[in-house]
Amino acid sequence: ALLHDLRGPVGAILNLANSPVGQTDRGIRAIGRHAAWLACLVESVLADGAHDEPEPVDLGVALERAVALARDRGGPTITLLAGPGLCAWARPVALGRALDCVLDNASRAAGPEGHVVVEVAQYGPGRVVISIADDGPGPGQISPGTSLGLTTTRAMLASCGGSFQLSGRPDGGAVARMTLELAAEERAAG
Repeated sequence: ALLHDLRGPVGAILNLANSPVGQTDRGIRAIGRHAAWLACLVESVLADGAHDEPEPVDLGVALERAVALARDRGGPTITLLAGPGLCAWARPVALGRALDCVLDNASRAAGPEGHVVVEVAQYGPGRVVISIADDGPGPGQISPGTSLGLTTTRAMLASCGGSFQLSGRPDGGAVARMTLELAAEERAAG
């Protein structure tokens, strides 16, 4: 599972470093984002997850970071419909790994000319749902990167007390739904 998670950021760093954009401040910042994410991931795995304890995670901030990493890899247009403030109870690194995996799958499915839409909203009492929809060919219709991606996603979300569902969309493409528990502060306010 770790090798699966390392594949995307390492590929993005290599592509950025070897392209004209890698020579710019924007490219250097993108390389820095990927390197920081890798350092956090490796530290979490080496420490056996000791530093990735459940805590309130601002989903707007987590999604902005995940979308920025996905955009750095190139590919489809990614639209984020989320602002800061809605917090879920989650393990930050595990949630980040799950978001990265689902965005990578959606981006590969949509292709360079496609679109991915990321939304987050409160879902019933005490729950929040993150939806990542693409306009690709639909579930099971693209060549898999590895067989570990969605298995890893389910495991990472389960470690956060959440769940994962992937389904086809009536108009084509797929939608992944990640459901998490709202942080206590959000439940009290809602």
